[in-house]
Amino acid sequence: MSPVDLRHLAAPAPMEIILDAAEQLQDQQTLAWILPHHPTPLLPMLTAQGIAYRFELSGDGGVILYISKA
Repeated sequence: MSPVDLRHLAAPAPMEIILDAAEQLQDQQTLAWILPHHPTPLLPMLTAQGIAYRFELSGDGGVILYISKA
């Protein structure tokens, strides 16, 4: 799975894209995005939807966000 790079988009577009994808997430499916920074405001919204998340450093100053159904 290759993460989708959202660093070129202005806020709030990356958050909207991730929340829309989270609503359609299937069991056993994992999605990933590259973001310019840790998306702190997004995390409680994902948790409220029952979405698990984790991060990795992208190696170029960003972070990779992975989501899956909890």
